Amino acid sequence: MNQDEVIQLAIRQVKDIQAQAESIVKGNRSDSAIKSFAGYSVKLIDFIDKNIPSDEIKRYLKELPFVTYKPKYSTFWQYLAWPAWWITLYKDYNSKNKVVEEIKDAQQKYLNLELLLKGLTG
Repeated sequence: MNQDEVIQLAIRQVKDIQAQAESIVKGNRSDSAIKSFAGYSVKLIDFIDKNIPSDEIKRYLKELPFVTYKPKYSTFWQYLAWPAWWITLYKDYNSKNKVVEEIKDAQQKYLNLELLLKGLTG
């Protein structure tokens, strides 16, 4: 695969991850959607880092946030104690909102990355 094909593939993948981010930001805040975004983001950054030799791109990749999300689950005993169950739900709600904000930031940075990649094509 020549360099232009690699760049085009990277651009398509960047557009895909932007669509995933848009879906999450617009309301699909399921644990699986967020985990999928985070995993795909890591793989995409790794792919671009290994296959595109541009120093400018490599520097920009370091600015991309790594999204991590660990859902908070209630234990059986927390269900028995009413306030503990609500506290767990509240903490999960807050951590998910924080992750969505990180994804919004990542979405904008991926848009900038797309523009940088398009600048490499002739």
